[in-house]
Amino acid sequence: MFLADYHTHSLYSSDGHDGFAELLDAAQKAGLDELCVTDHCDMGAAEPFPAEERHGAFEPIRAGNRTGVKLLLGIELGEPIFDLARAEAALAQAPYDFVIGSHHALKGERDFYYMRYASEEDFHRMMPRYFAELREMAEWGRFDVLGHIEYPLRYTGRDGFTVPSLLPRYEDELRDLFRFFAHKGLGVEVNFRKSGIKPDPAVYALYRQCGGESITIGSDAHRAADVGRGLTDGLELCRAAGFTHMAAFEQRRVRYEKI
Repeated sequence: MFLADYHTHSLYSSDGHDGFAELLDAAQKAGLDELCVTDHCDMGAAEPFPAEERHGAFEPIRAGNRTGVKLLLGIELGEPIFDLARAEAALAQAPYDFVIGSHHALKGERDFYYMRYASEEDFHRMMPRYFAELREMAEWGRFDVLGHIEYPLRYTGRDGFTVPSLLPRYEDELRDLFRFFAHKGLGVEVNFRKSGIKPDPAVYALYRQCGGESITIGSDAHRAADVGRGLTDGLELCRAAGFTHMAAFEQRRVRYEKI
């Protein structure tokens, strides 16, 4: 069984807590085959991303790695369409193995984490913009997988309602998006963030039905203690959705591991 966590955060994320060595040690204890550290690099952030410092700290850990866990350098590129020139420059700052493209906020709005809604319909009024901006990001296409497509749903429970899935309400939007992803060779992520909602298997089955092949699983760990969280559940979800292989990356090249 191939176990790989392709979404984790170190202390080089503003909301991360542990160093690369601690994450790697946790990955070994969790029995992982691969660990990719994907710190936040958000185009909406005022402060520069410390790519050179981060890479300098990462390489000695990778060079001295004797755990049997393949350690990969990744990045979570947030809101690249906010500033495509800055996003391109960020990708050139280090030899990344893997890039997550994420969309935590709409243009002109705050992160969904901070959004509050007067009603469920107030939330749904924002979703056409979300899908339009995901399509714009896919047209740019300089990432490997889309991170946590359910992200806008994650925090709805604070406002007196919960939206547990993008389906069935957004099936047409998802189908159009996933067909474009398949055409572009872009993947999607199954995200098991501890504070998030559970991924809906039907969403990923739809991606597969639309021709999607590339799928990864991520714990979205922001602490070493959460590395590997949800991976076995994620494998079961992927199998149920029709996948026989997981995507794995090195130097931005994909290969497929049987599950």
